[in-house]
Amino acid sequence: MNPVKPQNSKWAEIREHGLFGRQLEPAFKPQHGKRVALVGLAILGITFYWMFTYSGPYRYLAELQLKWFASYDPKLTTLLVFSGLVLGLLGIAATIKLLFRGAERHVPGMPTAPLATPAISPTAIPESAIQVAERWQRYCRYSVMYGAPLVLFGTGAYSYYNGTHAGNLQQLSAADFQSGNVQARVLYADVRGHLSGRYLSNGDYLYIPMTSEKNAAAPVQLLVGVNEHEMRKYVHRETDGTFIVRGVADKRLQGYVRYAFEKSGVAVANPVWVVHAGREPSWDRKGGLSLMGFGAALAGLVFAWQSYRKRKTAAASAR
Repeated sequence: MNPVKPQNSKWAEIREHGLFGRQLEPAFKPQHGKRVALVGLAILGITFYWMFTYSGPYRYLAELQLKWFASYDPKLTTLLVFSGLVLGLLGIAATIKLLFRGAERHVPGMPTAPLATPAISPTAIPESAIQVAERWQRYCRYSVMYGAPLVLFGTGAYSYYNGTHAGNLQQLSAADFQSGNVQARVLYADVRGHLSGRYLSNGDYLYIPMTSEKNAAAPVQLLVGVNEHEMRKYVHRETDGTFIVRGVADKRLQGYVRYAFEKSGVAVANPVWVVHAGREPSWDRKGGLSLMGFGAALAGLVFAWQSYRKRKTAAASAR
């Protein structure tokens, strides 16, 4: 009577002999871990660049979602772009490995010098497919671990820079933006102008065109961004029918907002200003410092953990 093998016997065979009886060679050697981590950080940086500038594959996937579902998920789009870059890089590495496999083999008829065969210890077992996958998981984890503090610190630095360069409170009108008199990239001001009846809603946040003349037909050069529940608090109507909005004006508009305006028939100029109602420069400075501090603390924890693991591994090897 033949003994019944346990259900996990197949996995044991794969670990011991490899898939289809052949050990799989890793695409990257273990000593290349630092290079792989740097590549992972580069992929993360490219992904966030496409996200912030609304360009590249990020824009393509976002507009595809807008076309199919009339909305898109920024987090899902970022994850898809990052995963696509990682999988594409792995595919390229695997293709190169397959194309050049056996290039170092002996050519028949060519003399070869005798090679000394080193002794193989019983523990020197080639990596199985499962071990390769586990190591790639570690590489991805390290990329995220090192990338997250950099992203937090960079975002905080950008916010702090905006808060320190917004300047003192100014009194401006929509005509100042339309005539090109405003040159700064970010400023703090009371802005006066006419609000359009057409606006765009992104959840609770509204984007309302502001012009110097009522019912102006020129491309939109100035938008008011405000939470719909705080309209009465930050948007004040004057007797002549104009509105005054106080906040930080930033010469930057998310790409998907521009795309949504243009799809609805509203032409948007380039560049375009956005006055974020109720936002103060001190918020940007405090928020930026908080993010920078949190990113630096997280980086310290990551390096301390790595140092602890190295000491622990060295102590275990010395025994």
